[in-house]
Amino acid sequence: MANEQLYNTKCAGVKRLMKEAAELHEPTEMYYAQPLEDNLFEWHFTVRGTINTEFEGGIYHGRIVFPPEYPMKPPNMMFLTPNGRFELHKKICLSISGYHPETWLPSWSIRTALLALIGFLPTQGGGALGSLEYPKPERQKLAKASLAWKCRECGCVMKDTLKPLTEESEKDSQEASALAEKVQFKAKEPTESKPSTETENENGPVAGDSNSSNVENSENQNFAETSPGNSSETPSASNPAPAQIQTPRFSSNFTNRHHRPSDCDFSLFITIPLFVVIFAIVALLLARRFLLL
Repeated sequence: MANEQLYNTKCAGVKRLMKEAAELHEPTEMYYAQPLEDNLFEWHFTVRGTINTEFEGGIYHGRIVFPPEYPMKPPNMMFLTPNGRFELHKKICLSISGYHPETWLPSWSIRTALLALIGFLPTQGGGALGSLEYPKPERQKLAKASLAWKCRECGCVMKDTLKPLTEESEKDSQEASALAEKVQFKAKEPTESKPSTETENENGPVAGDSNSSNVENSENQNFAETSPGNSSETPSASNPAPAQIQTPRFSSNFTNRHHRPSDCDFSLFITIPLFVVIFAIVALLLARRFLLL
C-alpha cells in the first residue's frame, strides 16, 4: 500500500482512495486491487473471468490510473494480461472509464469498476476503440494461459492472487453481469434525448467511433462517440404539405398605441374650453366699456 505520509490526507481524493484501499486489502474470489507502493493514484487490479463464458478459468491483470479529481472524475483502466476482449496497454473505452466522464457517478467505487469489467468481458465489442473480437476457442486458450502470467511491476502471479472459487462466487459473477447491464442502460439513456449538436461522448458503455478513433489512439500512446441527432421529418417533393393560411396577429402594444388617447388629446380637451372662456371674458369686458362710453 502507498505511503500515507506522502499525501495530503485532507484531500477528498486521497481520503477516498485510502478508504477503498483498506476495504480491498484482502483478495476475494473474483477480484483484488491495491495501489502501488510509491503512487496512491496508480493501482493494479486482478479479476477473474466471467463464469459460464469463454473467459471462465482465466485470471486477468491490469492497471487503474486515477485523476486528482477522483471520485468526481472516473479513472482510466487498461489490461496487461492477454484476454481476447480488450487490447493490451490501451485505455479501455467504457462508460465507467475516463473516456465517458458524463456517465460516471461519484458514488461508484473501485469495486464497482472491477465488477463491471468482469461483466463486460463476454459482451460484444462492436468495433469500439480498443476492443477485440477473438473467437471463443482462442479466448479459452488465453484464459488457461493467463494463470501462469506474472506482472513485472508488482510481481503478482495470477494463479496465486485470488482466493479459490466458492458457492458465493456465482453470486458475485451474477452481480457483475447485472451491473454491466445496469451501467449499459445508464450510458445509453442520455443519448436518446441529446440533439445532434452534442458531442460524441453520449453513446453506450462500449463507445468510440471511426471519427474519434484517431484522437483517442494518440491519447493511448501517451498513457503506456458521435450520437445521432433527432432529425425532424420533412414532406417529400411528391407529397408537399398543404399551405396554411396564417391569420395576421397584432400585438396588444400595437393596438393600444393606436387607440389609446395620447397626452396631446387630453391637452386639447383642456386648452380649447379655456380659450373659449378667456375669449368670452375679454368680449364681455370690451362690450361693457363701449356701453359705458
